[in-house]
Amino acid sequence: MKSQAEITIRNWTKEDFPIVKHILLTTWKNTYRFIPEEDILIHFEKYYSKDRLLEILNDPFSNGIIAEINSIPAGWLKMFEDSINKNLYISSLYVLPEFQGFGVGKKLLNEAYRIATVKGFNKVWLGVMKQNVKSLDWYKSLGFVFDEEEPFQMGSTEVLHLIGYKKLEC
Repeated sequence: MKSQAEITIRNWTKEDFPIVKHILLTTWKNTYRFIPEEDILIHFEKYYSKDRLLEILNDPFSNGIIAEINSIPAGWLKMFEDSINKNLYISSLYVLPEFQGFGVGKKLLNEAYRIATVKGFNKVWLGVMKQNVKSLDWYKSLGFVFDEEEPFQMGSTEVLHLIGYKKLEC
């Protein structure tokens, strides 16, 4: 971890929509080089328009968290809860390339673990594109187990999405 980085996390607000969109688009273009940019943009516009972000923000079962390094937005995590099955799902965790290696991702994950534990959930679930080897290896190093595969569509490109979980000590 790089030193001298003060990482803070906070719940997102409507005013953060431009920040979230910047983090998403920047990290997607950097990470998903195996997907044509046109398909990335189609997916981005469909699922992260202002109206869609407002729906996510107002959904009582969803939560978004912004991570900042020295007050500069560096990452975003989106999660939703399934209180019937007592599971927390991380549907997005992205850290801007220039802030990777500072511990931002771990800080965001720790907040998700904390929220899951408070709610009495014993697992945190997430999905990773199979071709996103760097992230997949990182999650595995943190104790995530991937035992399911399902197709994921981004524009007209279909990739395999690995679904995994980490058991929490409650």
